[in-house]
Amino acid sequence: MRISPDQYQAVIFDLDGVLIDSMPHHVRAWQEVFRSFGVELPDEELRMHEGEKAKITIGRLARKHGLNFNDDELEQLVEQKRQIYRRSAPRGLRSLATRILKQLQDHGFKLAIVTGSVRPNLEWTLSEQDLSNFQAIVTSEECQNGKPSADPYLLAAKRLDLRPSQCLVIENAPLGVRSAKAAGMKCIGITTTLPADTLGEADWIMPDLDSLQIG
Repeated sequence: MRISPDQYQAVIFDLDGVLIDSMPHHVRAWQEVFRSFGVELPDEELRMHEGEKAKITIGRLARKHGLNFNDDELEQLVEQKRQIYRRSAPRGLRSLATRILKQLQDHGFKLAIVTGSVRPNLEWTLSEQDLSNFQAIVTSEECQNGKPSADPYLLAAKRLDLRPSQCLVIENAPLGVRSAKAAGMKCIGITTTLPADTLGEADWIMPDLDSLQIG
């Protein structure tokens, strides 16, 4: 797919599974938390809900598997999961992402990140130099309603001082695609985490970022 500044003024990226190769580490962290309660979580059950706020994820999974936690316990388990994740999380942008970001910058695009991860996770994996590529960053703590709500992507457009129609989103999971579409943005789904048939609400589907032609 080819994009040019005549079509869009900004490209907004999801983080996990798009800019960084982190999804296996998130999955293993959730599995480790629930394994301590005798629950084995399938990989796809977690990947399908990528982008969801962590407290919603753990509450949903606890109910599904018959576990009862109060709010304090949920918060403690979420923090435990984040600590497990950071022990193995990759550091830095994928080399492919670095290359694509440079091409987009050279063509005058604004860049942003919208992630369901919290800011400490973002800053653990990306350096200040990595983050300096982006004119706007929206993390989980900044929106009461996370993905699949439109709110995270609308906030990114506001920070970029652009209309939603001027922004193109690149996502890798159904909740993120729904969020972008609800915000009135065109969305590319990439199959780095899930198969194409799970991303059917995206406007276009590609294998990875290197399928994007710029200019």
